[in-house]
Amino acid sequence: MALEVRQHRGVPYVRSNKLDPFDSYPLLFPVPVTLMRITRQVLYFFLAIVALSVAACNRGTDVEAAREKRQPTVTPAEQEFLMKAADANLSKIDVARLAMHKSQNPDVKDFANMIQSDDASALEDLTDLMNDKGVSLPNTLSPEMKTEIETMTALSGAELDREFANMMVAQHEKEIGMYHDQLEIAQTPDVRKYAEDLLPRLEMHLEKAQRLQSKLFGETRK
Repeated sequence: MALEVRQHRGVPYVRSNKLDPFDSYPLLFPVPVTLMRITRQVLYFFLAIVALSVAACNRGTDVEAAREKRQPTVTPAEQEFLMKAADANLSKIDVARLAMHKSQNPDVKDFANMIQSDDASALEDLTDLMNDKGVSLPNTLSPEMKTEIETMTALSGAELDREFANMMVAQHEKEIGMYHDQLEIAQTPDVRKYAEDLLPRLEMHLEKAQRLQSKLFGETRK
């Protein structure tokens, strides 16, 4: 069936060139031109919105990718220090959580609770610093830390308590040395300030760990 556009009293309509076989009147389908134009404009508007949304998503993805590829703004030595500090915090949090769960000794539980809380706070500050300087957090713990956690997991009772105390003493001694070394070579003020601010807390933790260690091994000798 062929259709043609005509006008009736100035109103456009679509008309069939054949007659309806039932009433022998022409088939008329009025379609105002203005409505057609509005519908087309609305369609264009929605297409434009979709295009802008896609472009915005692409820009967001590009910005995020650029952020991930951003080069660190600290020296290589500072970058290594930040990553080792994060590894130490993460491992101590895991070990402390393990001790809190498995130990029956109130002194061990109290010390582990303090380590977990303080190191979580330090890690939060460290994460902000690393993000600001374009340094990524380590994805996994170092092999050394994994081995220590596996050792702790296999123990229980007094052996677990003593091993935990030994690990805390050794770990804090190592950290304090690393922080002192960093202060001697740090070139970035924010990195230096982080190390300076955290050192007193690490030294306090070491002192308490040594007291816990002495108490636990003193109880063994009795």
